[in-house]
Amino acid sequence: MKQFDPNTREYRALKNSWRLYLLKSTSLNYTKEYYDRHLRQKVTMAERVGIGLDLDPQLAAGYELLQGAMTALEEHDVDQLMDLLFTKWDVPAPFQTVLKTLRKNSEGVYNATVLPYSNGRVEGINRMIKLIQRTAYGFTNFGHFIARIRLHQMGTEAEKRRRQVQAPAAA
Repeated sequence: MKQFDPNTREYRALKNSWRLYLLKSTSLNYTKEYYDRHLRQKVTMAERVGIGLDLDPQLAAGYELLQGAMTALEEHDVDQLMDLLFTKWDVPAPFQTVLKTLRKNSEGVYNATVLPYSNGRVEGINRMIKLIQRTAYGFTNFGHFIARIRLHQMGTEAEKRRRQVQAPAAA
């Protein structure tokens, strides 16, 4: 992107649509057109991505790699994911760094793909604790802070149980 002048159409095509490149290709809309004020024309989401990919072959290779990796992870296809990681790709340097890191940690990538375990619950608890810290402006007593965390967890657990009990009755 740095190779384009900021006032050009190419620069605008890449700069303002970066979120579209992170979507799965199956999530892109191929039929509904919208007016893109940056390109000053009507395009679909898929056309917008195509315009950007036509500008740079390295970006296109990176996009293909990303799409393949997302598909392999979604389908838990370890062989496809490892083939993608250990294939030589002509992608930009930051992408090479990511690939190198994933290759180095291939055992963990393999386990994350195959096993049903996740650290999502731990990450959710960490997020809740940070939210409490941010809104409480600090606690003078650490015991009160721990009590607030436990109260919040009890409330969320009770709410989940209440929703589970009400759901079958409503159906």
